[in-house]
Amino acid sequence: MSTAQSFIEDAVIDILAQTGPCTIDEVAQSLPAHDWSEVFFAVDNMSRDGRLVFRRPSSSVYQLSLSESSQGNRTERTTSTQVRFCLGCGYLCDKVTPESGPSPWVEANRYLKKHGLTWFELERIDSMCPACSHVQACGTRRGSPRTAAQSAR
Repeated sequence: MSTAQSFIEDAVIDILAQTGPCTIDEVAQSLPAHDWSEVFFAVDNMSRDGRLVFRRPSSSVYQLSLSESSQGNRTERTTSTQVRFCLGCGYLCDKVTPESGPSPWVEANRYLKKHGLTWFELERIDSMCPACSHVQACGTRRGSPRTAAQSAR
């Protein structure tokens, strides 16, 4: 599965968790960066694997909702999780169960999937990771931050 498809599926789950049952058109309107066909493909896959349910409240309307098992998994997590978010690179600091490696900073989507969270369940603390702080500090001393960031790559 592509990263874009995974993003769309996560976004659909978030939308349905917040709004409750809605039509595929309403979900697609909530995701303006994606085509209706991309949203439909994600919804189709999710209904086939049991994460979503289609209901037909009237003869011309189909509503999507989270399946009972998806809702059960979501209601177990009622507390928000406080996490540091890097404004430079978009990584999150995993202090809960850091992966073995030199830094606890991980890609945001990997963190969310690992801990079974959504963006709405995070209490974000905007900051900078050590690498981005260093690049920013170098950029302010030697010229524009853009030049420093490009030379750091």
